[in-house]
Amino acid sequence: MAEWNFPAPGDCQVKGVADAGIENFNGTELQSLAREICQNSLDAAQNDDNPNVIVEFERYKISTEEIPGIQEYRAAIDNCKKFWDMSESVKAKHFLKTASNHLNAVNDYVLRISDYNTIGLSDPYDNDPNTFKFDGWNSLVKIDGGANKGDDKAGAYGIGKNAPFCNSYYRLVFYRTLNTDGERASQGIARILSYPKDLNDQKKTMTTSIGYYGNPDGNMPEIEIPELEKLNIRDETGTDVFIYGFNGSGIEDAWKHEIESALLENFLMSIYRGNLTVRIGGNEINKNTLSGFVGRSASKGTYGNYLALTRTEEQGAHSYSKNFHGLGTLNLRLIVDPKENLDKKVLIVRKAGMKLFRLGNLSKLVPFSGVLELEGKKLNEYFREMESVAHDNWVPGRHSNPKEAKQYFEEIKEWIREIIAGLAEFTSDDEMEVTGLGGVLQDEPMDMDRGDDSKQEDLNDHLGTIDVIQRPESSSAKGFYYGSGQEGNKNVEKVQGTLGKDGEPGVRTLKGKKPRKTKTSHKGTPNPEGADIVLQRSPGGESSCPLSNVRVMKQDNRKYTVCFGIPYSVSSGRIEIAAIGENGKKNTLRIVAADAETGCEQAYVRDEKLLFSGMKADTKVRINIQIAEARDYAMEVNVYEHN
Repeated sequence: MAEWNFPAPGDCQVKGVADAGIENFNGTELQSLAREICQNSLDAAQNDDNPNVIVEFERYKISTEEIPGIQEYRAAIDNCKKFWDMSESVKAKHFLKTASNHLNAVNDYVLRISDYNTIGLSDPYDNDPNTFKFDGWNSLVKIDGGANKGDDKAGAYGIGKNAPFCNSYYRLVFYRTLNTDGERASQGIARILSYPKDLNDQKKTMTTSIGYYGNPDGNMPEIEIPELEKLNIRDETGTDVFIYGFNGSGIEDAWKHEIESALLENFLMSIYRGNLTVRIGGNEINKNTLSGFVGRSASKGTYGNYLALTRTEEQGAHSYSKNFHGLGTLNLRLIVDPKENLDKKVLIVRKAGMKLFRLGNLSKLVPFSGVLELEGKKLNEYFREMESVAHDNWVPGRHSNPKEAKQYFEEIKEWIREIIAGLAEFTSDDEMEVTGLGGVLQDEPMDMDRGDDSKQEDLNDHLGTIDVIQRPESSSAKGFYYGSGQEGNKNVEKVQGTLGKDGEPGVRTLKGKKPRKTKTSHKGTPNPEGADIVLQRSPGGESSCPLSNVRVMKQDNRKYTVCFGIPYSVSSGRIEIAAIGENGKKNTLRIVAADAETGCEQAYVRDEKLLFSGMKADTKVRINIQIAEARDYAMEVNVYEHN
């Protein structure tokens, strides 16, 4: 009879809640799950040269009493709580409390992921240490950090199998397979925390944190587990993953859309070629339905890649091939279209069409998007050796011949750059303006340090008459943005002070006031009759002017691209991204990461605030951001200048 077994070697290392393999996927749980599962399924295709793999995602609502071995598992979590409640680990206590709440609820969710037209997992009952197999079932269930995919297979480090566990409130996953030898096997795995089975004898009864549900003799699988068969019957070769306590169920159907986006981002080429078909809760993404899903769920980059694959030469698409040092062939598809909002990057894919990364910094002038495919076993083997652990970059230093690997990588980039440069004739300086979400940029007098001659001339025409709002000395923030976008009150007052030496724009300290520790650059004009006329503003109520062509585009879970134009250049400041509720109230979103793509020298995050420097007028500002919480918002963009 199947039962839970948490091996207790006794005097072993105590494992906490921060499992490195699981933590690697926190924050991108569903995207990582979709990527890792489909990657493994494509690697296990029955026909390696022409894979036609089907992967199915289906969610079930079940009674928690239908979880295999539920009473034993609850007891294990309770023992964990008793032990870790004595610690100061807030994270461990939170995880165990959440796990216990879900395990004791009336109902919970299970996500089943099944693949078809695959070979299944080999040798599930091999338990002889003299003939131990390092692939198949053992690689998934018993080996940690010892992936054995050879040749040009996508996986290389054995970390991806941890992705399902971070999608479970209580880190509980069941596996089932029917392989090409006709063997059936089912087993549950739990990755929780170490705990002593006997609090009075911790040294001898401490567990490893890994639990197995099945045959406790050698922690072997069972042929069948009835609870799994009740959910789904497997009658074709392949593998199933059952994630109990599925934590992607907070918003109805939101999990489906997130997986759709991840699949389009990571397996666009695989689906386009018919190598991969995915069924998600009754919807099917295949080569015939792909266009509809691209229009609904694709990111900007994926949309451009799709155009590169599907457009004809008359529509701006171009194809190129190159034999690369006898290892294989580089196949490049590019789309050039100034009327499309293209990302100016090339998607790198290899075996079966899985995304590796997007290669940028190729051209700032040509509006393009592209796909580069590595074709050939030796070519894929060579570049797989320099892949990062997450399979999302090439790092020549990881290669056995780093000097040559770096040279080859640079050669590929230079080849692509030369091709793109030759496509400049197909582009235009005109860009399509897209109106969108509005923010406003507060009116600000011209800054003579901005380097715009026309603005300097305009300023000179109005010397001595510049209006600036009086800011009370007690006010902390310096800004010029009036968030509502409406015309504000013009509360203007001239202030006497001192400009830079000889009257040039510079640093001043207000006369008659306590000297400031930090001097601030202001603008104005020398007054021949005495004190210079300088200008100062107070917070709120300023007149304002709108940002132009504002767009907020969702790229991924928590990741967005913010685009807009500003009426004049700004040396430094802050950007506020606010969520707008139905009642019209707004809350500033917490930003955890940012990088500037165009129109801005730098964008960075400090104390969860988005700051920038060197923002240019008459240029499309594009900044990629990541927000702290994975939710969909109606957003507002506000820009503040630091004087």
